[in-house]
This record gives sequence, C-alpha cells and structure tokens, in this order.
Amino acid sequence: MEKPGFYAILPSPVRYDRRLSASEKVFFAEITALSDQCGYCYAGNGYFSELYDTSDRTVQRWVKHLQELGYVAVTNVRDGAAMQRRISPLPDAPHEETPETEADKNVGERHPVSAGDKNVAPTPTKMSPTPRQKCRLEQYKNNNTRENNTRARARARETAAEILQQAFPEDARLTAALLSFAESRAAGKHPLTANAAKLACSKLIQLADEAGVRDRYGYMAAVLEQSILRGWEGLFPLKDDFVDKAPAQRPANTADRPREIGPDTDITDFL
Repeated sequence: MEKPGFYAILPSPVRYDRRLSASEKVFFAEITALSDQCGYCYAGNGYFSELYDTSDRTVQRWVKHLQELGYVAVTNVRDGAAMQRRISPLPDAPHEETPETEADKNVGERHPVSAGDKNVAPTPTKMSPTPRQKCRLEQYKNNNTRENNTRARARARETAAEILQQAFPEDARLTAALLSFAESRAAGKHPLTANAAKLACSKLIQLADEAGVRDRYGYMAAVLEQSILRGWEGLFPLKDDFVDKAPAQRPANTADRPREIGPDTDITDFL
C-alpha cells in the first residue's frame, strides 16, 4: 500500500485529549489521511506496524483506544473470501473534559493574562465534516517543496551571477564566459550556487597557474568556453592548443600627468 500524500487532519479534541499518547494522536492523523479517498481506512495492522516501526499488538491497542474514546468507528466487511477491517474517523467525536491537574491550576499564576487578552475569544477549531475534502491550490502552493526548491535555486543563481560579474571586472571576455557558464549550468540538473561560483573562480586561477601562460584571462575564458561547448559541469585544462601571447598593454594616459619644465622650456607655452 502506497503512503498517502498531501495532508492529514488532527482536530483539537484529539490534540488536547490527555488520555491519548502522542503516538495515538499521530496514528489518528494517519487514519484521516488514508480515509481521504473512500471515507474510511482499510490498511491492516501490518501496514501501520511497518510504517511506525512498532508491533501489531501496539497497533491493535491504538485502534481499540481510539474506538473506546469515540474518535473512530471500526467495522468489518466481507471482501471476497476475506474480511476487511474499515476504520472511519468520526468528525463529531464526543470529547470529555479531563480533570484539571494542579499544574493546570498554576498556569495562570506562572503566566498571568492581561485584561485585554481575557476579552479575546479563542479561535474555534473543528474537524472538517468530511475527510474527503481537497484543499485549494492557493492554500498549499507556498508549501510546495518543488516550488520552494526552485525559488531557492533561482536566488542562488542570482547570487552566483553577482559573484561572477565582480570576479574579473577588468576583462569583459572572461566575465561574459563566466556568465555563459552559469547559464549552461542553470539549464542542467546542477545550477551554479554562490559557493560553487567562488570555487569556479578559484579553479580558473589554479588552471591558469598550472598552465603557466602569459594571457591568463584569455586562458581562463577558453577553459570556460571549452566546458560550455562540451556540456561539462566542471572546469578542466584545455585539450586544444592555446595560442598564448602577452596581453596588450593599455597606453598610459598622459592627459593629466604634470608637465616637466626644463632649462630651455618656454614658459609662455603654459599660459
């Protein structure tokens, strides 16, 4: 039997009934989840004992206790040659007030309630009249694990892009190659995280050091382009020949340099 998906119901009478153990409360919630399709649960003791790693006798005791307290109804129906047990959660189960203990009497003394709080009525809670109800999309879309993971990966890619843009700002080709590599990873199964972006930059520096090239930025850009073209998620030394040449030196900007005055300089040239 497959495990039920989505949600279970645990009404307030069950939650706050001190006659029930924590395991019995979870067990009741499991019954409501299994009753989602048919209105009753037909799973056997073996299913529950394996699910909760307990014995069949313990499961039988849970069922009997919930039945005695009026939280479930148990019926046996013939299914072919075998008898099928059906456990139905009761939405309007009776709830007896448990006697107040000394600890309960002292709660007000330990945690005094303000006058304003005394006038606020507690939010009423009640079990759904039918265990087969379905929640609307807007009620659970923010709890969707896949959607949350997708949003987290999107935030990680944004952070990674910022790291890559600031890693080598002096070389436009290398920056473009880094961003293209991040896009290539984002299209695969393992998007580039912020930490992976930092490691990728360190790996590029290491590869350039090992290659001993003069054009370090050109070599690092070629490494990235090689991984993009071959669909690699990692960065490796170039397999093709790399034409190494010293990077072009930018001409010095002499516009703002102070002009030197020699013994033969005509002072009128500076006026």
